Amino acid sequence: MSSSSTSTPSSTSAASRKTVGYIVQLAGIASFTLGAIFSVHHIAIGAAFLGGAAAFYVGGKIRSLT
Repeated sequence: MSSSSTSTPSSTSAASRKTVGYIVQLAGIASFTLGAIFSVHHIAIGAAFLGGAAAFYVGGKIRSLT
């Protein structure tokens, strides 16, 4: 039995970029939130906020490439 795939490489690539974009955005949200909850020093919360915001932005850009 041979199985044939109905998806083309471009649609598979687009779907995986969208998935990666969602994951990166969720990681950004988690970083932003955990930085606010667990920070002890102002530098740590600033780094977590900037990292979270950057990851959210990059995730959005990756998703828009589809």
